[in-house]
Amino acid sequence: MTEREQLLEIKELITESNQRLEHLEQEMQRTNDRGEIYQKSSQQVVNLAFSLILAATAAIVIPAIFGR
Repeated sequence: MTEREQLLEIKELITESNQRLEHLEQEMQRTNDRGEIYQKSSQQVVNLAFSLILAATAAIVIPAIFGR
């Protein structure tokens, strides 16, 4: 194998590695986006749960205070 052929092979390997790296970066970004969405969704579920507990508590306490 000549020096030129070796250089071409190395160039091809570097190009392939760069393509794989770009693909991995895209996958990592998608994974980060999914994690962010999951975190926001979880916080919304917690907020909803607290709101429902507060509403149920108010529905019980307010009539008891005013004797209705």
